[in-house]
Amino acid sequence: MRIAIAYLLAGAVMPAQVLPRGEVVDRVTVTGNDRQSYALYLPSQYTAERTWPVLFCLDPGARGRLPVERFAKAAEKAGWVVAGSNNSRNGPMEPVHEAIRAMLTDTHARFSIDDSRVYAAGFSGGARVALSWGLNGQLAGVIACSAAFGAAGTPNQIPMRIFATAGIDDFNHDELYRMSRELARRGVEHRFVEFEGGHEWLPEPLTFEALDFFAGRVPHQAATESKETEKQARETERILAELASASDTEKYSLLRQMNKNAAKANDSPERRVARRVIGGVSVGALEETRGLMTEHRYSEAARAAETGLMAQPENGNAWYTLAVAQAAAGNNKRAVEALEHAEANGFRGWERMEAEPLLTKVRREARYRAVLEKMKR
Repeated sequence: MRIAIAYLLAGAVMPAQVLPRGEVVDRVTVTGNDRQSYALYLPSQYTAERTWPVLFCLDPGARGRLPVERFAKAAEKAGWVVAGSNNSRNGPMEPVHEAIRAMLTDTHARFSIDDSRVYAAGFSGGARVALSWGLNGQLAGVIACSAAFGAAGTPNQIPMRIFATAGIDDFNHDELYRMSRELARRGVEHRFVEFEGGHEWLPEPLTFEALDFFAGRVPHQAATESKETEKQARETERILAELASASDTEKYSLLRQMNKNAAKANDSPERRVARRVIGGVSVGALEETRGLMTEHRYSEAARAAETGLMAQPENGNAWYTLAVAQAAAGNNKRAVEALEHAEANGFRGWERMEAEPLLTKVRREARYRAVLEKMKR
């Protein structure tokens, strides 16, 4: 992806007075393109009289507000503009590129941006996009949260600084650890930080550390070489490979054991491995389900969704995804059961449920109406 910032500038900076400072704005619609928008944080001291560093945030679910809100306090302290795309998500890359181009163009037209201090932050698939973007030399730095460069590995040339972070229970923890060790061998300046948690955006305290790292106030820090970490990585990979070739009965038995290990009160290598396996299976199944649904392979999508629920039976959103897949496959009874489980596990997206075309036949069921009423309460 090549996006030349200088080329995108539309001339004079538009006044930003109409947008509030010192608070998160959920939606700024791109001028001339109402399909594109981004969440925004302008520091309270913002003025067009000087230029400002900017952080562009990429969430795999197009949840622009989430990372902008997470970085807001750090951005206020450091004096950064933060924008988070409401359109960029995991999926085909051209819509992602379009979302980034739209956000770049609009922010540069509205605000006074320092082009030598343009940064990106991404979570999961968004981290992979941010890292790829940075390889063109157009970013001063990237915050890579919960994902590294991906299957192709770490490129030979790294033109930007990297702040890499992952939860100790994240199924992508090991790829970030290994990326950091590789960067350390090459002498590439970066910082690797773990946090208590799983596959998620970095916690708010680390946002201050990330911006301070780019400002030179926090030093370089590579992942400490660890035989135990390598051992945990190999064990996680072994179990995931075993699950990939197991029968449904074998998967259920193994994932049941993983859930028992994951629920243990105290942190341990066994608990970390179990939580990484569960997260990997759950997210992998969800992505597989979405891909199969796009291809209208509904029965296969339903099977993939069932596998995800073996890993995380308490996930209300996963139960809803199964309901839609089963309805599309023509299994209305299982679809209704899945909706009941979705509601029981906290799913409250009844408007989304009511608008879903694939649930049209299911909505005729009395049990569906009972679920709907519970969700509305």
